[in-house]
Amino acid sequence: MNNVSFIGMAGCGKSTIGNAAASKFNLSFIDTDLLIEKEFDMSLENIKKEFGYKFVRSAEEKIILSLDPSSKIISTGGSVVYSINSMNHLKSFSKIIYINTPLEIIMKRINTGQGRGLAVPDGMSVSEVYSERKPLYEKFAEYTLDGGESIEGLIKLTENIIYE
Repeated sequence: MNNVSFIGMAGCGKSTIGNAAASKFNLSFIDTDLLIEKEFDMSLENIKKEFGYKFVRSAEEKIILSLDPSSKIISTGGSVVYSINSMNHLKSFSKIIYINTPLEIIMKRINTGQGRGLAVPDGMSVSEVYSERKPLYEKFAEYTLDGGESIEGLIKLTENIIYE
């Protein structure tokens, strides 16, 4: 099985590493956040504002359950770990890689204008989301990468996981 699914907080590097690894190894890449945005023709933040965070999570689950083993490298939304169905489906055909990025780095990346639509209740801080999700990421992870490492280093580690 050479499929991998990246999990982790918004801003941890899932899309960056997934896209770079897919390019380097000539594998297909899917970003589930982009698939949701494409389906609704709006940003995740606007989807959340219009329909609510639970709707975003539901849309994410629907997208993930539609994926199959032809999806080689998958970058999931940060809230994927709230759906046991999604995680079991991903685990059935891919290795789950958690990109464990320190909160300080996440805060810098999120605050640099990336316009993240965090699928959480209004008023919940990024540090609260981080604290709530971290144990879930750890629970589902088959592999954990240090998101504070260089992109090149993380791609090399991803290669080892894909081709082990």
